[in-house]
Amino acid sequence: MKQYFFALGFFLMAAASVHAQVTLRPQIGINASSLSTDLDSLTYNSNVGFQLGGDLVFGNKFYVQPGVMFEYLSNPIDPRTGEEQDFKRSYLRIPVMVGYNFAGAEKSFGFRVFTGPNASFNLSSKTDNQDIEEYVKSTIWGWNAGLGLDISILFVDLGYQFGLSEVFENFDEGARNNLFYANAGVRIRF
Repeated sequence: MKQYFFALGFFLMAAASVHAQVTLRPQIGINASSLSTDLDSLTYNSNVGFQLGGDLVFGNKFYVQPGVMFEYLSNPIDPRTGEEQDFKRSYLRIPVMVGYNFAGAEKSFGFRVFTGPNASFNLSSKTDNQDIEEYVKSTIWGWNAGLGLDISILFVDLGYQFGLSEVFENFDEGARNNLFYANAGVRIRF
């Protein structure tokens, strides 16, 4: 199933790029991660994290947007033993978005909506006391939905990632990573 997301994304990207305008978008942003869980013994809170990277936009009104982002997330974990720890992790996130630009990419002002899957590859996972990479899955999957605003060469994106797969390996917990993010950057048109 996971490989079908990427096959669909690459097919759409190829189809859109035949007569498409191409825009490079380097960007930086902040995020707030929440981990869903059914366990009564743990409580996850959220700290502010960050991401940086870029994407390419192929198309004008309808577009395909593959990208690469480095992402840092942090969640305080309260095991109800009185010893709160930070669960810190970094990922290489590969999103493939499809969207609609109401004004068109060539305009100086535009409003966009977008959605699509992403794969996040675990680069590091640790708490305050130990490295816990062996307990965290190497790849987690998400689905994104969001809004964007283009003003001249600048843009701002607000989005939400719904966790599709569990974060932890071989745990009965079922925690999924949900993520609110805001990115800003520049549009470089080719």
